[in-house]
Amino acid sequence: TMFVATNSLGRIFAGLWKQGLLKRNKEGKTAASTVSDWLRGNYNEYIGILKTQLKHSEAAIQVAALKLLMQAVVHEGENMSKSSGSYEFPNSLYLSILELILDGSEASDHLLRTLADSYLNLYDDLRYYFYRDVAKIASPDYDPFKSGKSGARTKSLVEEAESFVRNTFAVMGMIKVVPTAKEYTAFWVNAVSPTGDENSVSNAAAHRKAFSEAWVAFLRQPLTAEIYKQVLLSMHRRIIPHMVDATGLMDFLSTAYDAGGSISLLALNGLFTLIDQYNLNYPQFYEKLYALFDRNLLHVKYRARFFRLFELFLGSSHLPAYLVAAFIKRIARLAISATPSGAVTAIPVIYNLLKAHPSCMVLIHRMPGYEGEESVDAESDPYLADEADPAKCNALSSSLWELETLQHHYYPNIATLANIFSEPFHKPKFQLEDFLDHTYSTFFDGDTARTPKKAPALSVQPPTALLRTGDAISDFLVL
Repeated sequence: TMFVATNSLGRIFAGLWKQGLLKRNKEGKTAASTVSDWLRGNYNEYIGILKTQLKHSEAAIQVAALKLLMQAVVHEGENMSKSSGSYEFPNSLYLSILELILDGSEASDHLLRTLADSYLNLYDDLRYYFYRDVAKIASPDYDPFKSGKSGARTKSLVEEAESFVRNTFAVMGMIKVVPTAKEYTAFWVNAVSPTGDENSVSNAAAHRKAFSEAWVAFLRQPLTAEIYKQVLLSMHRRIIPHMVDATGLMDFLSTAYDAGGSISLLALNGLFTLIDQYNLNYPQFYEKLYALFDRNLLHVKYRARFFRLFELFLGSSHLPAYLVAAFIKRIARLAISATPSGAVTAIPVIYNLLKAHPSCMVLIHRMPGYEGEESVDAESDPYLADEADPAKCNALSSSLWELETLQHHYYPNIATLANIFSEPFHKPKFQLEDFLDHTYSTFFDGDTARTPKKAPALSVQPPTALLRTGDAISDFLVL
């Protein structure tokens, strides 16, 4: 009944808009203006009811209310454009709709998906003003009550911030269209074509600016740990390439990199993009990177992603030998206490680093069992594992005795792989991608699928009777 009533009213008000009966009359107090004001008052009440339905507990009613409100945006926009003779967008109404959706803890996934798929991904003007309004709502000095929001505050500022962050990130993540087009022509409100000036909704630079301002404003919000990680995961692909000035993200990424743990690992991609493509000068980058190599690194979910980047970071031949040696030594030390999936990643990484930096081969030559250098074993190792500065950890004076330990690993595949360090370094570098995604499951599947070359030797004495003399149970049973 509710849907039928609001839908019928929507058709009535759509007809009134087309007849021009809802326009504000500027000719003074006349019979026509009195009727128009009365109709306008009823229309505003109708809009208020639809906004209330955006907070309804049923997702279907929320979506129906959104569709009717978006039709109202069309009618108001067309009326405003015809009256002024130029393109006008009813952003006051649109902003109030977005605010109710983004700030609402009641907003369903269906509602957010409909907003993104049926409107923002299809219409350039709606997407443009969405980004502008997100930046406005996220502004620290934004007052929602000055923007036309009515009624008493029903939630605390903390609750509203949490809802805003969650809903806004969900919608922005669903937007598939990125600001790369040279011009925009798909408009929800299209009574008058917009001009091509730099602040126009059809201008490509204006879209990029709105996109950039929305993301910068959003990233200033108090993000939850999960959203923080999801933002960092997509930063280098979906955000940085489309920013007007990507250096505006330096503070966010630097803070994330300094946070430690998995947050730092995820910040590396975006930070490296800024360093590589935007000439970001980040002091003590390698010292911070060295600090990430702790006992948790080879166990974390994002291990593969991290080592893909790590190869790039240490790929330069201009890096000092002491720095590369410090990383090699730290990885080797972590490998002896890592899971098989961690060790199988560490060994190719060490091999590739030694191939790329021959000056570090001295670490191999000092391994126990090698000739020509003074042997360094676990007891005489000068390496300072707790030293945070790679320049002071004495790695270049140490040896890779950890590799000899890995050659006796309980898992035969690891031991076989580690034996490569006992052979001449004539083999090409490992393709790291072949080793990054191993888990206990992949090891088990590989071992069980392997066909043994010969049956294992077992000593089995086949039983000749159900009970044998001397069994404990034979004292109680007599056959």
